[in-house]
Amino acid sequence: MDESRVLTDLKKRDNAAYNLLYTFYYPSIERFVKRNSGTEADAEDIFQETIMVLLDKVPKKDFVLTSSIKTYILAVASNLWLKRLRDIKRATTLEPEYELEDLTLAEWEQKEEHRLKRNVIERIFSRISRHCVIFLTKTFLRGASREKLIEEMGYRNSHTFDNQKYKCLEQARKNISPTGD
Repeated sequence: MDESRVLTDLKKRDNAAYNLLYTFYYPSIERFVKRNSGTEADAEDIFQETIMVLLDKVPKKDFVLTSSIKTYILAVASNLWLKRLRDIKRATTLEPEYELEDLTLAEWEQKEEHRLKRNVIERIFSRISRHCVIFLTKTFLRGASREKLIEEMGYRNSHTFDNQKYKCLEQARKNISPTGD
């Protein structure tokens, strides 16, 4: 896709340019919205709002694109969705912790995938006991040895450790929902 041509067509408000954006970028926006508590209808709304931002910004004489069109569109869409989530208080920790640079779509998707996996862990941890959060963090995320944890957590033996591990994993499993909530 020739970005300078697309930008010129967008400035002329050429519908074909907007259709091209839909074809290339709507699937990524839809995936992002759905993975962050949204629906297909929400994704369509966010895409339309993104187009409205483009209709407003691109034709202005002082508009300067400092990244690729792809990065700009994905940043606008994700910011719109995250703002909506904050406004309705459905999520508060979905802020990307990286700056949207001139990323390729694959790089952006990889960063989003990593961030979403981290958010799943945070949601699960917010729903289980503090003891299990500490136990699972030390066991699986920090890789502490079994012997060290038995001593550190004050368990009498490895059987107690195994029972606690089972109980904490069960707590976590019960808090994983198929909808991502």
